[in-house]
Amino acid sequence: MSKVLTAIFAIVAIIAVSLIVLDIIVLVKRKNKTLTTTKAGRYFNDNLLKFNSFVILALFCFFWIIPLVIGVCGSLTSQYAFTYEPGHIIPKDGFTFANYVALFNQKNFDGTYYPVGKWLLNSFIVSSVSTILYLILAGAAAYALVFLKFKFRNVLFGFMLITMVIPGIATMTAQLANVANLGIAKTLWALILPGLGGVGGMYLIRQFYLGIPKDLIESARIDGSSDFRIFFRIVLPLAKSVFLVQGLFCFMGSWNDLMWPQIILGASDMDKWTLQMGVAYISGARNANVMGLSLASAMFSAIPIMLLFIITQNKIIDGVAYSGVKG
Repeated sequence: MSKVLTAIFAIVAIIAVSLIVLDIIVLVKRKNKTLTTTKAGRYFNDNLLKFNSFVILALFCFFWIIPLVIGVCGSLTSQYAFTYEPGHIIPKDGFTFANYVALFNQKNFDGTYYPVGKWLLNSFIVSSVSTILYLILAGAAAYALVFLKFKFRNVLFGFMLITMVIPGIATMTAQLANVANLGIAKTLWALILPGLGGVGGMYLIRQFYLGIPKDLIESARIDGSSDFRIFFRIVLPLAKSVFLVQGLFCFMGSWNDLMWPQIILGASDMDKWTLQMGVAYISGARNANVMGLSLASAMFSAIPIMLLFIITQNKIIDGVAYSGVKG
């Protein structure tokens, strides 16, 4: 199987390089005005770049989807096939959901079952609350930086951008101290509050706000609307696409977070764990040799993100594209 995959990758790489070289040749000839002047030649040259771009994009998608296919097939493969018939993406004995059933039937040292459903609920609560609160705070902060005039506004924004280059590990000690001082250690609030000060999402929303006509905001103020009303009744509906994109990023980051929950929650109270902590513990610490269970836990934890992406995919491109448009 490894030889077959190597051959496929080699063929795909050769095709991609050939198309890129062909595109470069066409671009150079177009710049030098040495392309053919016939009608068929012009049609071929005009559509060649579009066709090659589509093929190259399809090849990249092919490379991206292979690990996902292997993960899904592996999660549906029995332990017998992993042990005695390794190397097959499609197992000879067929697919089975035994790994997913085993994921919910794993037992602790005292004989009790692991609360996988509770972990799923905790992750959903933390990710949802974090996303909603962050969008409100980041949207309001971006509104102030774009539509309100106050002293040192640009200086403050520049300072906030500088904080983006500071690695998260450098501020972890300070975050732990803040969590301890607030008395929320070993609670779900400790997973929600520290992430509300992120600047990246605020910057994305601010870039979208720059494309909103300021005359629209001034007209609303002349009519007597407060900034609170303008934000919720005018700005928020116009920026729903970028809020949807940033909400997806925020939810995904909170859902996939593992290190911070492990530090905050520890191993004492398993009922407060998130799904990522639980599946990592089951598939790693206690079942290091059970590949099917490990892949099943990884695929199970990725299902909510996949569903959310499928629902919001039509708005992602619009939100990212319009966030760079300035008025």
